[in-house]
Amino acid sequence: MLLRRIFHHLRLVFAISVGLVLGSVVGGIYYLNQSGLNTEWRERIALELEKIGIVSDFESLSYDPTRGFIAKGVLIYADKSREDIVARLEHLVIDVDKTKFMRGKLRVNSISLKGADISLPIDPEEPEGARIIMKNLKGDMLRPDKRTVEARDLSGMVAGIRLRMNAHIWSAHLGAPKQPKQLKDSRVARLKLIARVIQEINDWHWSPKKPPQLTLYLEGNMDHPDSSRLDFELIADELERNGVTLRDVRIKGDYKNNLLTLDHVSFNDASGRIEGRADFRPSLRKGRFEADSTLHVQRLARKLFGIDIFQQLTFSTPPNISCTGTLELDEDKQPTIFLSGKLTIDNFSCLGSQFKHLATDFTSHGRDTFLTDLHLTHQQGELKGRILLKNETIRYEAVSTLPASAYMPFLHNSPIERTLNHATFNPQSKIHITAEGTMNRNNLTEWVAHGHAKFENFTYSNTPLHSLSGDYELSGFLSRFSNIKAHFDYSDYTLRRKFGGPQSARFKAESITVNVPEHRVRIKNIRGTAWPAPIVRLFVPSVADHVETYQFHRPPILSAGGDFDLRRHGKLTDFRIKLSSPGTMNYQFLDEPLTLRRLSARVHILSDRVDVTHLSYTTFQGACSGNIRVHTGNPNRIRYSGGMQFRRLHLKDIGMLYNFENAERGLLTGRIDFSGEDDNMRKFNGKGSLALEKGNLFSVPMLGPITQLIGKVLGKRNPTEEKAKDASCTYVIRKGTLYSNDFLATTRSLKFTGEGSLDLALKKMDLTIRMNARGLFGVLAFPLRPFMGLFQFKGTGPIMNPHWKTQMFVKPKRGKNDPIFRTPPRRARVVPE
Repeated sequence: MLLRRIFHHLRLVFAISVGLVLGSVVGGIYYLNQSGLNTEWRERIALELEKIGIVSDFESLSYDPTRGFIAKGVLIYADKSREDIVARLEHLVIDVDKTKFMRGKLRVNSISLKGADISLPIDPEEPEGARIIMKNLKGDMLRPDKRTVEARDLSGMVAGIRLRMNAHIWSAHLGAPKQPKQLKDSRVARLKLIARVIQEINDWHWSPKKPPQLTLYLEGNMDHPDSSRLDFELIADELERNGVTLRDVRIKGDYKNNLLTLDHVSFNDASGRIEGRADFRPSLRKGRFEADSTLHVQRLARKLFGIDIFQQLTFSTPPNISCTGTLELDEDKQPTIFLSGKLTIDNFSCLGSQFKHLATDFTSHGRDTFLTDLHLTHQQGELKGRILLKNETIRYEAVSTLPASAYMPFLHNSPIERTLNHATFNPQSKIHITAEGTMNRNNLTEWVAHGHAKFENFTYSNTPLHSLSGDYELSGFLSRFSNIKAHFDYSDYTLRRKFGGPQSARFKAESITVNVPEHRVRIKNIRGTAWPAPIVRLFVPSVADHVETYQFHRPPILSAGGDFDLRRHGKLTDFRIKLSSPGTMNYQFLDEPLTLRRLSARVHILSDRVDVTHLSYTTFQGACSGNIRVHTGNPNRIRYSGGMQFRRLHLKDIGMLYNFENAERGLLTGRIDFSGEDDNMRKFNGKGSLALEKGNLFSVPMLGPITQLIGKVLGKRNPTEEKAKDASCTYVIRKGTLYSNDFLATTRSLKFTGEGSLDLALKKMDLTIRMNARGLFGVLAFPLRPFMGLFQFKGTGPIMNPHWKTQMFVKPKRGKNDPIFRTPPRRARVVPE
């Protein structure tokens, strides 16, 4: 019983003692937390922190038995000089050895950050200037020894990025009164770099619920930063800037031995993905990289960095790029990049021209780029070659079968564009070009080129061609084509369909030069067998319309050369054609197609006229020669003039062409000098002479009815078989009406003279024919005449069907000088050629 009482009293004493101790401790802690630790304890804590390299001041210090010492209003300095404030913290938790602390001894084991906010000035010289803010920092900082600091599971938010960090660093200057200047400068440089990174980060946006995560591990001697090692990894689900969203962003790498290595860089956008690797040596300012991209790099460069690249290209699908390269920074940190790799693009346009595919190997150094094994495909052709972009010039070599439409954007406002505007291509057209030349990098429409070109199955100036080929030299001012070969397509040509003939023809030309400043085309030595009008139409369509009136049944042999002035009213056109045709040609004359054979001529085309000289041919089985001038200066009023002479044309053939149904054999010789305007017969004027030999004048329709009157005059005794075999006259033509007053025809016993007019427009006549009957005919006709042997007949009406009647004989205007009163010659005077 006594023992039980003693035990009960001891338990009570122990409980009271423990209560007193606990009460004292709790009361002491409460007192310390309410009133703060005295200056002695703050100095002891600050001294202990300095031993682990943390030089600090704080406004107050309290103790929490579960957490340790809690410092509030903390300033952290770079060194013991307390000149540079490197951080400001609202509070700092300091863990001490509790057993030693209970014995009055103080030892700091670690510093814990729990929801701390740190503000670091970027420039120590401006402590109130720009700062780096770290929020909600958590983690422990340990001090294994006097020169070593460790950070374990340090985390927080920096510029909206979730940071996770572990570190193991050491320095002989930790806890030193003052840091060396080089360490201070190195720290300031690191802070400024971090500030620039944060400034760039501020331009990016992401969901606050899914911030990017940056993981760091730092290890090394801070006295020798270049030997330190930093491992880092950035992961972000989504980043957005200027309307561009990058997804699945991952950047992983390290820095060690003065080498920055990016082991993996990748991200996606709406169009594709990029993956790459890189390394960089800061001491040498040099680096290397490699990447594979299917991103829309043009859009990314424009929206992210405000840089326009590939300005002339528009992508339907992003390009595929695989490349390696090097990077070098100069003293001003301006980059120089050397790049090589392979580029492929599908479905894109260049200056508005659509292309299916492009593939090329490339190298790039600064602004200079070299494309090799270039292969460009179009819906209707392809191009292979290489391109060098150096300074402001593009040099190129290419072999191309691209259609003309693909070149048009590069030819804007150039003479070649104006030339191609006259060409019409169809699905069967083909173009094959080899080219070398240069181009202005800033204006792709400024270029020069030389090479060889061949066009097939196309139409130029309404002239179909099977092919046109030649060498060329092109620039903005001068274009020269040489060794030209043309193959005309005559399958639908008017003259071939009308007269038959070959389906095609070929010609060659030594050269064609287009001088843009002078607006002139110079052609040298065209030769071949071809219809002339299509050739002329290639250069001067308005003149070709006139040349088309010479309707060759077969292509003539021709050679040509000279200049064409391309200005509307230019005066420099001077083009000569020499042609000969062993076949047949038609020319519209007096509303009927005159047939010419074995024609040869020289044609001289000037700005305002066309001269045809040395013209010779045969027609109506007779020989003709002469010259023609056509004034083409006014396309609305074509004037012409010329002179023709002919010898021994067969009257019967003329009768067949002009419907002289009773025309018999006879030979016509004469000449005509003429002028006119358009096809207006009232503008037709001329003069000439005409003679008939070995024929029957009265077989001509307009004179045929007179034989009936002669028969009535002479009665049965008239031997009408006695025909006027020879006749002659001179004439003038005024406003489409032919006048003659010296018509003379003879037979063995009769003589005829006449005068009058023929209206060539209305095809009507008004003629007076006088007859002098001599000998036996004169005696027999005596009762019927006012003058012995003299008779007069009047013919009027349509040339093809006139009305003739006998009239009272009237003295001719020339009186006794009229040939009617002369003794009849043996034959009529034949007008010389």
